[in-house]
Amino acid sequence: MGTKTITGIVPGIIFILILIGFFVMVNTTTNKSSSNYDVLKDYMSADNIKTTLDVITKCGISSYDIVRDDSLDSLDGENTLGFRLKSQYYNAVMYIKDGTINSIRFADNDLYRNGTILKKIDDVK
Repeated sequence: MGTKTITGIVPGIIFILILIGFFVMVNTTTNKSSSNYDVLKDYMSADNIKTTLDVITKCGISSYDIVRDDSLDSLDGENTLGFRLKSQYYNAVMYIKDGTINSIRFADNDLYRNGTILKKIDDVK
């Protein structure tokens, strides 16, 4: 009788731990997305932010934080604003001009430019 109780508890505990892990992961992803939106909201419209975050994902970039870096301003053309896309494994650069994404660069390679995705980050890492 004691064995049946233990074998019923162990899967229950494992299931609860999996659920907790799932909710922590979802919360972390949501918080990153929210904080990235907050960084861009002073420079772009809500629709352009959505498009920009989609382009970043399509370039193969994930689990990143967008950080404003004014030392990058005007390095990708006149009146461009620079941002770092920081992750644990890389540090890509994104430029915005006139409220839209201008380019994304990594290791001297264009991942995105002039409305076109040219490469994914895994192609140049």
